[in-house]
Amino acid sequence: MRRGELFRYRDPSGVRGTGVVGLVVEFPPNEDGLQWIALKWLGKFPSLTFWPSIEGLLEVHGHLGASEVRWLDPDPFDPEDGDMEPGAERAEPLVDVGMHPI
Repeated sequence: MRRGELFRYRDPSGVRGTGVVGLVVEFPPNEDGLQWIALKWLGKFPSLTFWPSIEGLLEVHGHLGASEVRWLDPDPFDPEDGDMEPGAERAEPLVDVGMHPI
């Protein structure tokens, strides 16, 4: 599994705002190839949703590029993701993830 944040640059709907609007957990792929995502929405209307893929989540909630997932952990399902360039750093959480257990 790996953790991430749903970061929104602009909020076309006017509901969630901008910045970190959700916490993401990506699960290992199923035998059918689906890689489920849990999304905990933050803010005034918190909720928990599940998606069969990150592509599906971003198709609905990405608002045509207004949002992206910022991964906090390397991709454990991609053997090459563990090999970062020398000197490169992973994104630091913009919210205290400890206060928002997933």
